Amino acid sequence: MNSIEFDQFIDRCYDDLEKKQFYLKAEFGIGNCDKFEIDWLSGILKLKENSTVKLIAKITPIGSYSPNNSTWMWAWEYPYIPDSLKQKTQQLKELGKLTGMKIFATKIFQTEAETVWEIAAMACYHLKSMGCYRAALGGIWVFATIDYIESVSTLK
Repeated sequence: MNSIEFDQFIDRCYDDLEKKQFYLKAEFGIGNCDKFEIDWLSGILKLKENSTVKLIAKITPIGSYSPNNSTWMWAWEYPYIPDSLKQKTQQLKELGKLTGMKIFATKIFQTEAETVWEIAAMACYHLKSMGCYRAALGGIWVFATIDYIESVSTLK
């Protein structure tokens, strides 16, 4: 891809993510929960309201962003996630071949805060996910795709 094609690809992915996020908010109220719990070993995200689990999602970690030093780290570098999740996360390296951009093969790289949602959008598009979740953990923004989500009330 040349730079114009890459910009168009980002725009398509970002537009697609906005539609997915709108659906998740409208259908599941994903933005209304005040707490979250992530089990990285099983790839499960629990969203809570007043300590009560309202939504359960199957997730794939994408990566994390440090606003303090403006760096992105891909999730395949996380030592604490199991190989099953790393295998899916490693699929994001394919975006390097598709786009010609080296960031998809670089473990850690400098980037701006505005760019991380574009990275998340491309990851979500490539993995054919339902949407994306960003969690703030100790000054780090952790991103994961939402592969499946269900309201706890429908599980009973």
